[in-house]
Amino acid sequence: MNTTNNGDRLNGAAEAGDIDLLYTVIQDDPFILEMIDLIPFVETPLHIAASMGHLQFASEIMKLKPSFAWKLNQQGFSPIHLAMQNNQNSMVTRFVNFNKDLVRVEGRNGITPLHFASQIGEVELLANFLFACPESIEYLTVRFETALHIAVMNEQYEALQVLLGWLKTNKQRGADLLKYKILNQEDENGNTIFHISALYSEPQALQLLIKTFCQKNKFLKKTRINLCAKNLENKTSLDMAVTREIKSILSSVGAKPGLEVTNAPTLAHKLKSNTTLMSSMFLYIVGLRNDISEEQRNTWLIVATLVATATFQSAMSPPGGVYQVNASDSSLNITSTNSTISTGWSLWGNTGKSVLPGAYFDIFVYLNMLSFSLSTITIYILIPTGGRLGTLVFYPVTSFVGCYLFYFIVIAPTVVHIFSVLFLACWLVTLLYVSLIDFGAALRN
Repeated sequence: MNTTNNGDRLNGAAEAGDIDLLYTVIQDDPFILEMIDLIPFVETPLHIAASMGHLQFASEIMKLKPSFAWKLNQQGFSPIHLAMQNNQNSMVTRFVNFNKDLVRVEGRNGITPLHFASQIGEVELLANFLFACPESIEYLTVRFETALHIAVMNEQYEALQVLLGWLKTNKQRGADLLKYKILNQEDENGNTIFHISALYSEPQALQLLIKTFCQKNKFLKKTRINLCAKNLENKTSLDMAVTREIKSILSSVGAKPGLEVTNAPTLAHKLKSNTTLMSSMFLYIVGLRNDISEEQRNTWLIVATLVATATFQSAMSPPGGVYQVNASDSSLNITSTNSTISTGWSLWGNTGKSVLPGAYFDIFVYLNMLSFSLSTITIYILIPTGGRLGTLVFYPVTSFVGCYLFYFIVIAPTVVHIFSVLFLACWLVTLLYVSLIDFGAALRN
């Protein structure tokens, strides 16, 4: 058996797209594909077929040896990279349909097909890549560049439009956090996409970024886009601006020069700093969420929900009940005389009030509010929310607590004590802080 000759015949079959010859070679040497697969970096028949655009032959090879699609040749390119280099777009689509994860195969310099599509401006392929494999947007080159960096550096404005449009409309889980992670990503020199956009004299890309994500200065804090980030040379995007027009655009949305920006605390500085009460609470709640198992979380959620429900129900039916009045009571006829009117309003003033004396009612309220507040805050801590969802949960829960407190104000037999107002204020501050902790934890993940 002449292995070298069979290898040449196999390559010839790939160049011609001859499937019959492929199987003839396999009949002569059944282990030939296995032997090729053992070589770490090799030009496989799939590389050749991908370069030539032989769709059927490439499909046959991929069925026989799926691992060939991930192989890099001696130059550091996979078959899908070669197909893109040779403008074989139908072949590229065939690869993605065969295995969507091929969109993120890393070749030379860490370049993925998504990076390469951004570099050459193949917007249709770029859009298909993003929807087929959303995770590919997170991949970085060896220079820590995103696809956005590459699009701007190669002046591929349409590719940048597609990338930003996808980031803006993507609604998958964690999409918001991913969006700002990509927009704030720094390359090996510490440059974000805004640094790169400011460095190039064409303001089109920068205007698109501003228009899409930070049209108004008040919106910057909400979107968490850091226009004042410093690169390794301690320069912000405004410092990198090469024209007056670009400086004007950046200044209009709150960008500042490096001299006016305080350096962020380093990790060493944070570790050396004394732990504050707020940071201790943060660490405790985050640690609690990380340490608790899913089964334990569900159990405690059920217990806390039952306690909150029982406490709320007891508040709706306080001990002894509330004063009642009959609709047929003659004293409610407020149209007869002034004295009747006075008596009627007096009865209405007692209606719905707790029959408990003031001191007993205060004890009941204290205990009830303590149980209710602890159980509702526990529920909020245990619910695995984050970002906008955490904010969404905050408002209805707060309204629910407001209704609860309002009910106590209505049934109180005496003037409402200041502790009711203090309770609501403390509860809101605590829940808001938990919401911020929840949001911060989501950002860290």
